Amino acid sequence: MGKKASFLIVGTGFSGAVMARELAERIHGCRVEVWDSRPHIAGNCHSSRDASTGVMVHHYGPHIFNTDNERVWTYVNCYGRFRPFINRVKAVTNRGIFSLPINLHTINQFFGKTICPDEARTFVDLLGDKSIGEPQNFEE
Repeated sequence: MGKKASFLIVGTGFSGAVMARELAERIHGCRVEVWDSRPHIAGNCHSSRDASTGVMVHHYGPHIFNTDNERVWTYVNCYGRFRPFINRVKAVTNRGIFSLPINLHTINQFFGKTICPDEARTFVDLLGDKSIGEPQNFEE
């Protein structure tokens, strides 16, 4: 009788979970073991319900799954319910509300300009403090 294949998957995030499931389903009779250094599954997507409030806690930040690959979208929807979501990040300042991450639109909006990408590179380069070699904080 032949020896059965054995696999060790390190990490229980998306990649580890998908690998473990695919191996277990595709290689009949194989043994798949999954290890993680954390005391829970799901990697940085781990969530748990607070016992006293019933509120779902996202321990490592919000979970936003993003793909434009139809095969990936179909695959993940076999195992859970995903809702469409568009992440729009805005910065609110005393000068207005601006889109993030910073792009050409943000620069034009913030500085009241209508410049093209090459002009924006030159303009932003002029704004920088040339005396700062390696920034040490957000302000720099």
